[in-house]
Amino acid sequence: MSLHFEALTPHLWTAKCRGYAMNTGILHDAGLAALIDPALLPDEVEDIAAFCEAQQLKVETVVLTHHHWDHLLGAARFPGAHVVAHQAYIAQTALDLEHTRRSIRRYEEAEGVATDVTFDPPMPDQTVDHIIGLMVGDIRVQLVHTPGHARDHLSMYDPDAACLWAGDLLSDLEIPFVSDRLDAFERTLGMFAAMEIHLLVPGHGSFTRDRAEITGRINADRSYLSELRTRIEAVVLAGGTVQAAVAACADMVFRNPGANAEAHVMNIEQAFLECGGSAPPTPLLGWPREL
Repeated sequence: MSLHFEALTPHLWTAKCRGYAMNTGILHDAGLAALIDPALLPDEVEDIAAFCEAQQLKVETVVLTHHHWDHLLGAARFPGAHVVAHQAYIAQTALDLEHTRRSIRRYEEAEGVATDVTFDPPMPDQTVDHIIGLMVGDIRVQLVHTPGHARDHLSMYDPDAACLWAGDLLSDLEIPFVSDRLDAFERTLGMFAAMEIHLLVPGHGSFTRDRAEITGRINADRSYLSELRTRIEAVVLAGGTVQAAVAACADMVFRNPGANAEAHVMNIEQAFLECGGSAPPTPLLGWPREL
C-alpha cells in the first residue's frame, strides 16, 4: 500500500498522495464513510478502497471539493457512492473539459499509467448552493461554498472537532491561486478568519493543529490579496497596462516564491482584469492561459 493513512480525529483519516502533496480524506462513523477528493493515481485510489474494506467501512458518499482535474480521478472507483459537489460544478466541468482531459493525460503519461479510456468527470447526485449539512453515520459536518480559487469550491467543516478541510485554500506550500475571482477569495478568507479552527487540512500541503499557524496562514493570504488589490487598483486608476501591473507587483513577498512565481503573475493578470484593466485581444491573461 503506497498511501499512509493517519487518523487526525476519531472520525477523519487522511493520506498524502505522491503527486502535488495532495491530501485525500476519509470521514467515517458507524461503519459508513464519505471520501473527500479520492485521488490521485490508480494504485492510490485502490489503496483507499482497500483501506475502507479493511476498516469495514461502506463508502456511502464522495465529496468533490471542486472541478479541477486532480480532485476528480478517484470518484469512478466507487460507483455506488452518492457524489456531492457545488451547484456550479456541472457547468465548470463542461467549460474546462478539454483542459481536464489534457491535464490528466499528461500526468498519467508522466507516471506511466496512461490508458486509452477518455476521462468523463463524475456527475453529482446532490449539489450544494451555499451550505448544507452532510450526515456520515451519526456525525454531521457542513459543506460550505468557499469560492475564489474555483467558482464551485467547497470546504468541509466539522463543528464538533473544529476541523476545516479547506480544499485548495490555506496551503503552507501555495499562495492563493485566484483562478476564480479576487473579491470572492477575499470574502472566503474573511469567513475563515471568523471561524473556530483547531485543525486545518488543506488540499495540498501540510495539516496543522497549531492555532498560531492556522491564524498565520489566513492572515498571510489575506495580506497577500489585499496588497495585490491595492497595487493593481493604483495601476488601473492611472490607466496602466497589464505589463505595468506585473511590474508594480514584482517585489511583493509571498511564500515559496520559486514554486509560486508563475501563479503570482497569473494572479496579477486575473486581478487586473477584475479591477477594470484593459486587456489586449491576445494573448490570454490570468488563469485561463493555464488551460
